[in-house]
Amino acid sequence: MTPRIESMNKMLAANPDNLMAHYGLANEYWKLSDYAAVIKHLTAYLAGSDDQGAGYRLLGQAYQRLGDFEAARAAWRQGQQAAERHGHPTMAAELGELIADLG
Repeated sequence: MTPRIESMNKMLAANPDNLMAHYGLANEYWKLSDYAAVIKHLTAYLAGSDDQGAGYRLLGQAYQRLGDFEAARAAWRQGQQAAERHGHPTMAAELGELIADLG
């Protein structure tokens, strides 16, 4: 376990509703290729956050790496909707390309 992960886990222990700690942990676990942990923490983050699309992009990529293509598509579709809702057409288009690339 890295020092950053240890630090963020302490933050979560002190405040289990700390959404940014979940997001940070997801990014740290991505670096370690621990995609199940990425999904766990992004799911917690997205349950309470009005994400603008980036969290859904990473969630979809984690599902894709684990071979769960339906879950990846679903995450990216949610991300498209979030990006459009927040006025980010470039992000929405990027997520659409990821969906199309899966076939």
